[in-house]
Amino acid sequence: MEKKTLSQGAARDSLYLLNGLIETREKLLEMIDQVDDSDLYFHSQELPTPAGYLLHLAQIELWWNKVALQQSEFTQEEKERFHFVEEQEIAAPAGMEKSWFLARLGEVRKMTREHYMTMSDMEFKRPNLQVNLNGKDTLCSPEWILYHLIDHESYHRGQIALLFRMLNGKREKWDHFNTPYLSI
Repeated sequence: MEKKTLSQGAARDSLYLLNGLIETREKLLEMIDQVDDSDLYFHSQELPTPAGYLLHLAQIELWWNKVALQQSEFTQEEKERFHFVEEQEIAAPAGMEKSWFLARLGEVRKMTREHYMTMSDMEFKRPNLQVNLNGKDTLCSPEWILYHLIDHESYHRGQIALLFRMLNGKREKWDHFNTPYLSI
């Protein structure tokens, strides 16, 4: 019988949410694996393309890593590699292959995991990271940041799934459609 848990008894608190972050990314990668490179640039109405969402996920995770967790700034090379532009919009450079997006997502996820693996439980829960959110200085804990990254990626994964559904006219296979409470 399959078990659905976030962890098998992690030694540190951060590992529970890291496992959730891993599961969220695995579901995104499964969905992306089923499409062609050209499908990443499917455009519908005023919505960003799936490619735009993928780059946005990498950019935002990099921002939380550099600005919040490390309390530092982007290097010029990072700005170029992650295609940061002055105007904040969810967009991607044209004609990039799926592997380009996967490399950005993988690079920043490695950075996230490495940072959290060195953190004690006390550091994980302490709200001592100052960031400016919506024009207000805010103290965040690394725990909240990890939760926010899960929430953010899940939200945009749903938008990407919607775009793919519009592209191919089929409903995505989601395991929660088969849960018992939907059959009551």
